[in-house]
Amino acid sequence: MEFCGSAFISFDESRRWKNQPRQLRTMPLNCPEDYERLGKHLAVIDAPLAAFAAGHGYTIYAQPPGGHYPNRHITQEGFILRSIQISMETDRHGECFDHFFPEIPYNIFGAAWIDDHSHRIRLLCPNIRIEAIPFSTLVQTLSLHLNHFHGYLSGITEDYIRACAITTPLAS
Repeated sequence: MEFCGSAFISFDESRRWKNQPRQLRTMPLNCPEDYERLGKHLAVIDAPLAAFAAGHGYTIYAQPPGGHYPNRHITQEGFILRSIQISMETDRHGECFDHFFPEIPYNIFGAAWIDDHSHRIRLLCPNIRIEAIPFSTLVQTLSLHLNHFHGYLSGITEDYIRACAITTPLAS
């Protein structure tokens, strides 16, 4: 029997940032340029991410419309779409970080789905997510995570997605 839910993993030792007092605001996030400055540290993962994407048939996508918070997003397009997204998390109060520090927490999310345009639905299946990875750790372990997520997503078949019977309407 296959599991039709979400895999969820959290790095307990990296939760130490959640117990720290709230940081003083050092850089307002008022415009796209502020978010761009906040995300400059991601340049260190751009080359390895691009190499992985090219080697495994993924396309690198720019930030989604209206999404300025630092992230990277790759998708393997085909009948089954497979996507991996690396995103900065929020602080323990649910607010955006406004400055970079090496332990800033990131998550990695992976999902696979089928867009059925004839019935205007998206067929979904379980996703995988790892939370609270300190950025300094993410840089060192990026290849391991990308290969793990790709391995999970590559094993997802059309039959499995349809068996999970999770659907949402396609956006217009």
